[in-house]
Amino acid sequence: MHDFAYDFDTVTPEVWRANEENWKKKLLNLPNWYKIPLINCNASHNLSDGSLARFRGMVQDMHNPEFYFEEFEVFNTVTNEIKTKSGKYKDTASILENEKINYTENLKSAQRQTMVAVTLPGLNDWAQNIENDKNHLKHLEDQPNTSKRLNITKLKRSYDECDDEDAMEVEGSEGKKEPRVTETVAEPSNVVSREHLLNFPLPDVASKSCIIKIYDDSENLKLNDMIEVVGFLSVDPALSGEFQPDKNSLIEPTTETEAETITHNPPPSLVPRLHAVYVKKLDHCNPLVLDGVDKENVLKEANSAREHLLKALTELLLGDQLAAEYLICHLIACVYLRQDTLSLGQFCLNMSNLPTKKYPNYAKQLYDIIKQFVTKSYYLPLTVDNMNTMALLPKKDYDCNRLTSGVLQLSKHTHLVLDETQMQQGQLDSTGVHNISALGNLIKLQKVEYDFKYYKMEFDSDISVLVLSEGKSLLPSDYHVSLRPEASSLEIFDAIVEAATYYLKEEIMNTIRMYLTNLKLIKYSITEDLQFVEEDFIEMRSNSDSDNPVTADDLHRLLVLARLVSLSRGFDTLNKECWDITKKMEEERIKRLKNRVPPLS
Repeated sequence: MHDFAYDFDTVTPEVWRANEENWKKKLLNLPNWYKIPLINCNASHNLSDGSLARFRGMVQDMHNPEFYFEEFEVFNTVTNEIKTKSGKYKDTASILENEKINYTENLKSAQRQTMVAVTLPGLNDWAQNIENDKNHLKHLEDQPNTSKRLNITKLKRSYDECDDEDAMEVEGSEGKKEPRVTETVAEPSNVVSREHLLNFPLPDVASKSCIIKIYDDSENLKLNDMIEVVGFLSVDPALSGEFQPDKNSLIEPTTETEAETITHNPPPSLVPRLHAVYVKKLDHCNPLVLDGVDKENVLKEANSAREHLLKALTELLLGDQLAAEYLICHLIACVYLRQDTLSLGQFCLNMSNLPTKKYPNYAKQLYDIIKQFVTKSYYLPLTVDNMNTMALLPKKDYDCNRLTSGVLQLSKHTHLVLDETQMQQGQLDSTGVHNISALGNLIKLQKVEYDFKYYKMEFDSDISVLVLSEGKSLLPSDYHVSLRPEASSLEIFDAIVEAATYYLKEEIMNTIRMYLTNLKLIKYSITEDLQFVEEDFIEMRSNSDSDNPVTADDLHRLLVLARLVSLSRGFDTLNKECWDITKKMEEERIKRLKNRVPPLS
């Protein structure tokens, strides 16, 4: 018996459909899941049409439901034999030269949801390399793609087309002619560009796109959800919008433009289709962290990982341990509860007083280390040019009937680093002002406003924003830490970066990477017995004056920070020790802001 359990490498849509429940049960118990080819890590031209494949990514857009023929009859004009076939998990009907589809009787239509998924925006190289090592199947490159087309009939049809049989037929290699489907379709039509078809959120980041067709209404997927899909691959070149048959406008009124047709039907060599048999929502995308977090073990090992991270960050922040403590809290923070307009758990950190006079690229060098720790991140220099020209917010394109992505269309737990030290003098135009406003809304509300032209719609987000600046940022923040570099560290910063890179061996890096992901997934609880918090808050209020009153917001800020201080040290609830550490951190942070010192050059 061959290695791949239960014949998943040879199963066809017909075989699967004959016993769906049994196949799905086998799939969920599959020990070598990675042997189902992952499109992210394997070239789709090495995968056979109609074979099982996987795709992992973010839901980027949703199209209108699509009607298809769930059951239809095929009549053989030579043998007079009638067969019943199904269009489920397929885009095309493979029929023989002498076969015709009966469009008048026993035709059962159904609908499927169509959505576009893109590989996870901002997925860092270390995570992608682990994914490639685990999922790249070398043997696929050694075998030719032998999938042959018979007569191809598209199964996505409007009801108006059902009488026009001739327009549907496309001869295969066994017929008299092979029309345009033999053309190379790697390059899209000149009607729209390749970038338009791929529509990735982040500019200049290598990504892949896939059209997912969902048959189960209960999936309840939303925009920006992280998903892994298993389904039957559909990569026949005839699916490209460039090869849609010409319609007689008198008989079949055109309901969509050529640009819309091509946008929704890009060349499969560029954007493959996947007919889903199983969809899994992902809580995270760290390839080092397996499903089902072992809470006890994570908390037990947290302090050790934290010490490694604290040591590295303190060095990189030029000897400033307080700034390192706040940065660790920022890196493990996420939205854990939404109440009305409140997003509880967000932790936008503004780190100012960066030594940009001596090290103009300090912010980028710091980011280059941070991206080695976190699974997904994006570095955005806040230059006047970027703000005036970049599309940060997604926007509906009614000409092509699709959502044009923007930089802020990101999946949860993505780290967005805004480098304000790159801002030069210049004038923000209306786009720039709008973009700055969008960043402010993201920070304050953890919401991103999508532009549907006639109306705006807010979507919840969970994006950790770190603002690096010289003075206090022009953007809002939850915590503002003014860096206090040590003079001795400033002199040897380049050597510090080199030493940190040497110290952070792969084993330590992986410990830190798992630590940062696991602590976002751990459930934290507040016990009834928090008398020490109440007593301290009463004392803080009694000691405050009218110029600097202590408010409920201050208590909320302390409790959010205390939650992260506790988790970072391996506690899933608040104790007096962590509370005292939190108070001391905030006292020192606020004291620094009141007693500002000029930056060390």
